[in-house]
Amino acid sequence: MSRRRYKRKSNFNELFDLLFDLTGFVWQIGAVVSGVLLFLSYIAYDWADTWIAAAEKSPFLSPIATNFGWAAYLLPLMFVVLAALFGVKTYETYRNEHF
Repeated sequence: MSRRRYKRKSNFNELFDLLFDLTGFVWQIGAVVSGVLLFLSYIAYDWADTWIAAAEKSPFLSPIATNFGWAAYLLPLMFVVLAALFGVKTYETYRNEHF
């Protein structure tokens, strides 16, 4: 007797899917989500920049910051990519409603 295990989606995936689907119906939601994601990317970039500057001053973290400092900038990049996805979906919805 074999049991099938179904993986449940994480809350983040469910929220992302819900917001993306809602953006397909109401473009204003996508505009707000895009704006929030762009703001979060700014905050994440500021955090990464501050962390790199502080890590370069530390004798223990300096080699890590020098060699792998680029990895800290992946978080703001992820937010920018998500904002672009929502922005494109928002534009498509707006275009379909108004033209």
